[in-house]
Amino acid sequence: MIDRELMDAISQLLDVKLTNELGPIKYELKSIKDEVREIKDEVREIKSEVKIGREDVKTLSQNIDAIEKRLKKIETVQENNIEQELRQLFDGQRNTLEKFQSVNEINDRVKDIQGAVEIFKVLTVRKV
Repeated sequence: MIDRELMDAISQLLDVKLTNELGPIKYELKSIKDEVREIKDEVREIKSEVKIGREDVKTLSQNIDAIEKRLKKIETVQENNIEQELRQLFDGQRNTLEKFQSVNEINDRVKDIQGAVEIFKVLTVRKV
């Protein structure tokens, strides 16, 4: 029986010692579990933010594609309109230049006629 009592006493001492040593270990495990939980929460938040960021980038990419298409349409329309207006402008300019040349020719003829009239005046005045 003494052996039994001795064994029970040793067992109780071991239980007390294990309890005393396991207490801090349990506390550290709880602390580690809390830290892991916080890390998991932060990772969850980061994943959520990355997902939102990807959606924003996708939306932005779609908007840029739409803007590029619209810009190409606008450029095409403006190129066609501007090209047509430039042609009209040059045609008008050419017509104006032709009219000026015609006016210059008439002006030159008038000067020639004035010169001839002056000569006739001189010749007529001398004969009289």
